[in-house]
Amino acid sequence: MTDEQKLFSEFTPATAAEWAARAQKDLRETPLEQLTWKTYEGISIKPYYTREDIQHLPFTNHKPGDFPFLRGNVGSDNNWLNIQQIKAQGNGRPAIDKAADALGRGADGIHFNIEDQQAFDTAYLLENIDLTKHTVSYTLSSTPDAFLKRLYTLLADQHISHRNLKGFVNYDPMTGKGELSDKEGKAITKILDLTKDSSDFYGISICGTNFSSIGASLTQEVAYTLSAAVAYADRLTAAGEPLESVLRNMHFCVGTGTNYFFEIAKLRALRLLWAAVVEAYKAEPALAAKLRIHSITSSWYQTTLDPYVNMLRVTTEAMSAVLSGCDSLTVMPFDYTFRSSDEFSERIARNVSIILKEESYLDKAVDPAAGSYYLETLTNELATKAWELFKEVETKGGFEAAYESGFILSSITAVSRKKFRNIATGREVLVGTNKYPNPKEKIDFDPEELIQHADFDTTRAAYPTEVIRMATELHLRKRKRRPKAVVAVIGKSEKRHLNASFAQEFFSCAGFETEIQQYNDVQEAADRLLHAAAEVVVVSVSENTYAREFGPRLREHKAKPTIIMADDPQHMKEELVAHGYDEFIFEDCDMSTILELVHKRISRDEDNQTN
Repeated sequence: MTDEQKLFSEFTPATAAEWAARAQKDLRETPLEQLTWKTYEGISIKPYYTREDIQHLPFTNHKPGDFPFLRGNVGSDNNWLNIQQIKAQGNGRPAIDKAADALGRGADGIHFNIEDQQAFDTAYLLENIDLTKHTVSYTLSSTPDAFLKRLYTLLADQHISHRNLKGFVNYDPMTGKGELSDKEGKAITKILDLTKDSSDFYGISICGTNFSSIGASLTQEVAYTLSAAVAYADRLTAAGEPLESVLRNMHFCVGTGTNYFFEIAKLRALRLLWAAVVEAYKAEPALAAKLRIHSITSSWYQTTLDPYVNMLRVTTEAMSAVLSGCDSLTVMPFDYTFRSSDEFSERIARNVSIILKEESYLDKAVDPAAGSYYLETLTNELATKAWELFKEVETKGGFEAAYESGFILSSITAVSRKKFRNIATGREVLVGTNKYPNPKEKIDFDPEELIQHADFDTTRAAYPTEVIRMATELHLRKRKRRPKAVVAVIGKSEKRHLNASFAQEFFSCAGFETEIQQYNDVQEAADRLLHAAAEVVVVSVSENTYAREFGPRLREHKAKPTIIMADDPQHMKEELVAHGYDEFIFEDCDMSTILELVHKRISRDEDNQTN
């Protein structure tokens, strides 16, 4: 008798049909199919999954450490390295000092983002950090081979073997600009020659973050990362490098977003498909296990507004990464989008990983997703979709040709536009940015300076909403008060109150001072609102006669506020605009269009007053 039979022999296993029948009974009139939803990847997600969903899947019974390494390449534990990313400017000495301090306070390794590799003081680095003991990696924008050769020379002078180095060199022009020049190819070949004898130091980095950071879907991130890796492999082997050396040196840097279960499935699918690539090269299957995956919390979901929410975001992102078996993890500080992170924010970021390991024991369980009907099915779906896209790129001539033709960027743009639209309409929520704002938040930086700063990330999901909020903040600093939105509710209808609440939260997210005012009829509302000191007047009224009567009366307002109806006018829009309404606010409306209109009018009024 199996353990399962011993434990659950008194229960009769439920079939998929029985689950469906029970669910349909509970739903009554609602068809079960209505609970299925579609993702940006084109995957249909059912409301529940059963044993039948995974019976046909090929790798669910594999153990950790077994080819094709869907469940990870080790079978003993789920340990990962806690890597702190540090920007190194000038000679890098302050960054090196910070790194040495971080290694003494819980970091397992350091990832230096080096601005000027020629100025970077490698001798000072060796004096302060033991490179044979700690994992140290380097992002380099140019001549990475010269930097590495200088480092190796210093190591040799101190009789330290480069074979003991741990970490990676992050130099990836392929995913950054879609091509590899002859000069760049030669530099990577030299890096490979230098690192090929260092089993824990990786010389070829593929940055999937270059796709995820601009709004790519998960299947796009996986497919294009694999495609770029194949492009590197083909270029390097054509240059005479042994295939085994190239595959052993592969390192993927992958962003981890807030879609918790999908991100867990993503890394599992990535390992599975990398094994398929290695197999296609007819290389030793064990080489697929050499792949190193470094996860970093996503820049796409990081927000400038209500930034402490970023602490929660990166925690769930970090959990997804470690539960899916990343080799190392960088948790970015909650405030890095709008200022140089300080000791507090860096410590919080570093401690996220420590808590997940030391207090949550997530390093003890290998591949907790194994056996989950949902996650196993999702992994298979993601892998299938990504593999189809990968093959499509190959039919277009490979990564470089597909990038040059515009296929890769245009496909990502199509997805990111959907994401931006869903954020603008409120379908997708960024807490503290487009929903649930912090009314007491004080912005302690110069909004205008931040928006114009070269390092301000304009590709993030929150950016369009943030720009509008910054405009409100500038109004506050210029006029010494926030612009005001009055939401007038006329009548007692529940629907009107719901529409009013939605409008109030909307303008609160935009940084406006908001106030809901209750009125019994149009006459009372018009008399009072004609003298309201507000830049925006939102009217929550449903009857057509009220709507037609109210707009024209408000047009007599001396301050000429923007007049908005809190409802979807549908076929009446043109008529209501003719009766004095400027815009309409309701769930699924385009919020950015409304705010652009409001701020243009505010700016125009300010200019008129100045002149």
